[in-house]
Amino acid sequence: MRRIRGVSLIELLIAMTLGLILLAGMIAVFSGNKRSADLNTAMANIQENARFALSAIGSDIRMAGFQGCLDSRRGRMTVKSTTAPVPTDGVNADGSIKHNINLSAATGSVIQPSGEWKPEIPGNFVPSDVNPPIPGTHALAVQFGNSRQSLLQGPVNSGSSPNLQGPAVTVDDLEFTAGDLALIGNCESVDLFTVTGVQSTNGGQSLLHAAASNIDGNFTTRYGIPRNIAQTYVMGFESRIYYVADTGLKNSAGDQVRALYMQSFPYNDPDNPPAEVVQGVENLRIAYGISTDNALRYVTADDPAFRPEDVESIQIGLIMSSWDRIAEQDDTNTYVVAGQSILPSASSIDGQTHPQDGRYRLIFNTTIKVRNRRDERISF
Repeated sequence: MRRIRGVSLIELLIAMTLGLILLAGMIAVFSGNKRSADLNTAMANIQENARFALSAIGSDIRMAGFQGCLDSRRGRMTVKSTTAPVPTDGVNADGSIKHNINLSAATGSVIQPSGEWKPEIPGNFVPSDVNPPIPGTHALAVQFGNSRQSLLQGPVNSGSSPNLQGPAVTVDDLEFTAGDLALIGNCESVDLFTVTGVQSTNGGQSLLHAAASNIDGNFTTRYGIPRNIAQTYVMGFESRIYYVADTGLKNSAGDQVRALYMQSFPYNDPDNPPAEVVQGVENLRIAYGISTDNALRYVTADDPAFRPEDVESIQIGLIMSSWDRIAEQDDTNTYVVAGQSILPSASSIDGQTHPQDGRYRLIFNTTIKVRNRRDERISF
């Protein structure tokens, strides 16, 4: 009979050791691949979210101050609405209040530790208590006539003769409702008014502008008379505020998740709460390019040299962060956002610093020209 020998204890230990070494190598490779996949996914999400945020803000900056054919520096719109968030700027020769869209077309604030906005946003804006802005971050406010526009169908009139009180009749149904803000204008003048009533007519709309929500119910000129009928447009008016706030959500490590929010007009309306634009925006920083001595200087909104009417371009800086902690080490980097340094801090709670945690972060900076200020400054 043949003798059958088993494996000795030493051979068994060697085999187990080799197996454990191979298993540890496989785990290390798998862990590295998973970390690499998580990092690539996080980078892709961050870049996609940043592109979306910059696209939303950038398109509004490019439209800032748009009021149709009339450039905001060649002629100032007349504000007929009593609710429009356009700041006053003295009085006219006849004693009526003068408004200045150049003071609010592209402006902003720095959120103070107390929660105060410095300077204040025009229009008596009160931040939401549900998603309050992060102290130390910046806010941007823009105003413009939007793409919801149509040619005027005929002269503004009551009866058969053009006058100042008649409704503005549009070619298209722009889906205006009572309470909306609208612009009517041509290359000579522009009026901002509150729509007080809407009537359907020939596939379009007749927009009323009674004195209930307007100064006197009159336009400043007889819009639509033959010499300017082809140049007279009616369009919607937008007033938007962008800022960063906590979403109330937390990741697996208990870190708060922030997002970019947008509040549109009407402000302080329970039926019109702030809208979450995109998550992952940890900090928003803005610098305004103002003309001084034929040179462009970038300042923040709380700088004494900041004058909204002199803003030529705007720098936007975003700190974007991943949802989870995927980095091997805590983030101790210093980031330069719109020309401003953001330092790491183990106890970061505001926008002056960033959390020193394991989340992955990327910085995005861009500069955008305010298109509707093509000419050199003009005194009014």
